[in-house]
Amino acid sequence: MSIKLIFNHRLTKMAQQLCRDYWTLNSKDDYINHVKQLCHQYDISPHVLFTTIEKCYVCLDDVCCENCGCECPIEVPADVAYMRSKTSWFCEDCVSFSAGQVLVGK
Repeated sequence: MSIKLIFNHRLTKMAQQLCRDYWTLNSKDDYINHVKQLCHQYDISPHVLFTTIEKCYVCLDDVCCENCGCECPIEVPADVAYMRSKTSWFCEDCVSFSAGQVLVGK
């Protein structure tokens, strides 16, 4: 059960570490405080922080599409607990390909 980070090949080692640090937030932490601390620690603006982390693809390796098995992508730390609390999940591609039929009866 972990979060998988896949970095854009152009990210520096420092930017990769920034992404790792951003995703260390757990559900008990204050998100705004976490962002402020990272900006202070790395001496960057929130804009630079968010521009950097958007260059990192993040997914949960323990939440997979029931149809195709792909790992669940997440965009913000709050998605981690939310997606893990769901009893089932279908990726956008499978929902789109089936015209929503995979969701029928769920």
